[in-house]
Amino acid sequence: MLRFYIYFVSLQSMNRNRIVSILTLLLLLVMLGSCASSEERAAQKADFVRKVKAALDKRAYKISINRMLPMNGASKSVSYGYSVEIRNDSLFSYLPYFGRAYQVPYGGGKGLTFDAPIGHYQEAKAKNGSRQIDIELKNEEDEYIYHISVFENGSSSIEVQSRQRDPISYSGEVIFDK
Repeated sequence: MLRFYIYFVSLQSMNRNRIVSILTLLLLLVMLGSCASSEERAAQKADFVRKVKAALDKRAYKISINRMLPMNGASKSVSYGYSVEIRNDSLFSYLPYFGRAYQVPYGGGKGLTFDAPIGHYQEAKAKNGSRQIDIELKNEEDEYIYHISVFENGSSSIEVQSRQRDPISYSGEVIFDK
């Protein structure tokens, strides 16, 4: 506490012009540093956009889920680990489900945690720059349609429709293994 008081008293005794010049110098240094980093950020962003495009073109991508929106209920944050992955000709779904199920196996079944071969894969580019992907598949419990929107920056939204359950939506980000 005594050190702080001594430092504060020494600041008061400094010349105001000197304080202003030091603050101006610090502000100038911060501005110069941010200019260089904005170019780096632009390069990183362009590289990420290329990665997202390449992954979608290869049909090999993973979307990490961070939010869910059940048909009847409030939006909920989702803990780390939930995802949808497209690899080769299969979809790997590891998603939580909250909603009404109409006819499911005893105990609730698999829900939206399964992997299955893709029956139909259709992709289109939207006017806003996103890519709209429709995936149809079925497993032993149900038939599903995954409507996926992926934007250039990697943000994504997924709507899952099934015959035996209410629809549910998710949002997340495209991720890459390091």
